[in-house]
Amino acid sequence: MKNQITIREAITEADVATFWEQLRIYYKRDIFPDPEDKDREYFLSDTEYRAHMQKIHDRPQDRCYYLFFQRDGQDIGFAMPVIFTTEDGKCFIME
Repeated sequence: MKNQITIREAITEADVATFWEQLRIYYKRDIFPDPEDKDREYFLSDTEYRAHMQKIHDRPQDRCYYLFFQRDGQDIGFAMPVIFTTEDGKCFIME
């Protein structure tokens, strides 16, 4: 079906690297455009924010997912939801 949006999970190392690269671009452009913003360094850091989110991604329950949205074979967006299976399946979009 033309113009259908599909969702795929970033599973390979290359996909995960692309996910984080796109998230950093988004942060720099839209969330923290001011290089002096005190929160910018934290959210762009591999050792803090990314490491924290990776722990949530890797835990066995209530984990987050690195997802891409695609249309016609092209990535058009991404999201990082956390699905709380231990709390009746509710979902929060982290990014």
